[in-house]
Order: sequence, then structure tokens, then C-alpha cells
Amino acid sequence: MSRKWIQAAILIAIVAVLTACSQSAEEQALAGMENAETVFGSEPKEVNKSIGHIELYLPAGYSIEKGIDDLNYTILNGKDSYILFVNENETSDSQLHYDIFKSESTGEIVQEKTFQSEGLFGFAGVVEQSEEKYELIANLGGVKLSTISEDKKLDIKIQEMMEIVKTVNVIE
Repeated sequence: MSRKWIQAAILIAIVAVLTACSQSAEEQALAGMENAETVFGSEPKEVNKSIGHIELYLPAGYSIEKGIDDLNYTILNGKDSYILFVNENETSDSQLHYDIFKSESTGEIVQEKTFQSEGLFGFAGVVEQSEEKYELIANLGGVKLSTISEDKKLDIKIQEMMEIVKTVNVIE
């Protein structure tokens, strides 16, 4: 009798994994917005990297390189690359990047969500660029992180991106 319970549990686990793997990009994007909102409303992670004029938190497996100038950086995680733009002239409640996102998106906006709290403004967005290619954006004030991604793990990527932008500090 217990062997049948074990087989049933394994079958349920396999079905759950297959269901999670088959989430549409839209479902992943929606979950990503919820994850980003949770991160935005929580305490920032502890800073663990310093480069150029910034310090920030990078999740395990991520690395950062200087970009073409002091405002741009490249963040890498395996085969994924992200562009981090830090505009120190924008305040933490700046909506500039959001306004640009809304007026100049080159594809269809799949999901977007704005966040406001005590002098902070941020947003996360997913824009379909082509079939199975999506631009992911996480922003807080003058800090914007973006990448082009396939339709896999969008929700996790958006969450990690918000974790990163939430911690960026300009150092003098």
C-alpha cells in the first residue's frame, strides 16, 4: 500500500514540474511583476560588489564589468547578459525611465507594473520583441537594468533584476 502512495506522490511531483515548466510567457511575466513588487516593498539585500562609482548586490552566479563609460555596466549570469544604466542625476523618485518605456517601447508590452513608496518610484516591464524573445526591465529612480531573454524563467529573472536595482548606490 505504501508503494502506491510513493508512486502517486512521484506522479504528482512530475505533473507539478511539467506544469510549472509550461507556463506561458504572459504567466511568467505576471508572476515576475508580483515578485518585483515584493522585492520593491522589502528591505534591500546587503551590498556585495563595488565597481567604478557604484556598489550593489549581485545574486550568486552573477558578475559585473565596466561598460563604455561610468554610467553603463554589463552584468553577466551564465549566457545571459544585462545592461545596467546608472544616472546619478536622477532622483530615486524619478519617472524618466518609465516615461521613456511607455513612449518608446519597440514591441508589445506584455506586462508592466509601477511601484511607489516613501520617495521611491520603480517599475518592471516585459516587452515582446519577437517570437520567444522578450525585453525585461527593472527600474528604480535613475537606475535601469535590462536584458533580452527567451521565454524561460522570466519571473525569476525579473525578481533578481529588481533585487539588483534596489541596492545600487553611487559612491563618491
